[in-house]
Amino acid sequence: MIRLSLNQNSCKGLNLFEFVKFSKNFEGVELDFKKIKNTIIVGNKLKDIAEILEIYNLKVVSIFRLKNFSLCSDRDYKTKVLQKLKIIFQYCDKLDSNLVIANPSFLNQSAEIHDIPKWRVINRTRKRLIDISKRAYQEDINIGFEFLNNSSIPTLDDAKEILKPLESEENIGYIIDTFHFAKSRANLNQLKDIRDLIYLIQLGDLIYDQTTQTDEIESNNNQVRLFPGEGDFDFVKFLRFIKKIRVNKPYSIELSKGKCSENFYKKFFRNFKNV
Repeated sequence: MIRLSLNQNSCKGLNLFEFVKFSKNFEGVELDFKKIKNTIIVGNKLKDIAEILEIYNLKVVSIFRLKNFSLCSDRDYKTKVLQKLKIIFQYCDKLDSNLVIANPSFLNQSAEIHDIPKWRVINRTRKRLIDISKRAYQEDINIGFEFLNNSSIPTLDDAKEILKPLESEENIGYIIDTFHFAKSRANLNQLKDIRDLIYLIQLGDLIYDQTTQTDEIESNNNQVRLFPGEGDFDFVKFLRFIKKIRVNKPYSIELSKGKCSENFYKKFFRNFKNV
């Protein structure tokens, strides 16, 4: 049985409470760190968010995202990234979530590192992940590392090179996003040896001939994230393969920000009822 959640990025124009209400048919939600913070800034409390989640019986499957942590300067890492991580841990505690998603840096955000050899990017990213995972371990929180096609870690093979030496760590694993999995033309068989290390599978479709305008993370929305099954990625094959290799982890639909006016939960199971 697929345990299906909804990513907060999927809905444009809804505040956090409206998004939670919209997501009531799902088993869980992925919440955006920035939107949680903004909800608190305008006078709400974390317990208010926790209460509405309880009302609709929704689990926070992840809080996202810790970004640009891997190639930023040591000063920014200590003063910005780790401070943000500390706040995310507080949100995880109050909202009963045990997964934080970490995204690698984007090369254009750190112009000085364009000429750094790939092995150094890998080593630096791994070193930072080790530090982050140790801090998360003390809070009983998992770190899900997500490769992004237009980032400094653009492929699943790159992510595996980083995480392979860390497989003995108890709280670090993979986020598999079908959108970036498809963009990087990854092979399903690449998932076999990491099946026990996958924390979450994010679902988003795409048209292969679309291209983004830039490589910035914010510009990722220039390439539309479609509802699963409405693009070129073979979701039936993917879902059957995941079932075959016995990955029993949550799924989450993540679409480009749009008007959430239809029941995504029912639509998904209607489209993939025979999988």
